[in-house]
Amino acid sequence: MVAVHRVLRVSAVMSILAGLLHIAIPGRLLELASQGYERVLAVRFQPQESATARVRLIGVAMLVSGPILLRCAAYVRS
Repeated sequence: MVAVHRVLRVSAVMSILAGLLHIAIPGRLLELASQGYERVLAVRFQPQESATARVRLIGVAMLVSGPILLRCAAYVRS
């Protein structure tokens, strides 16, 4: 069975990486989402003007959650 602290550590790293991507290339992520919606769901996806800022804001939240998850992993392990 996988230890909880390891799952939390992996989640922290993934959250930080995803946050960096959301901050660095929000336009590309919106473009990928648009393509995915059209191919998988057959739905037209048209992001609004403020979508890029919102994607970056989500990235900041992911970056903030990374260290919190790391602290939780350290707490669970001890």
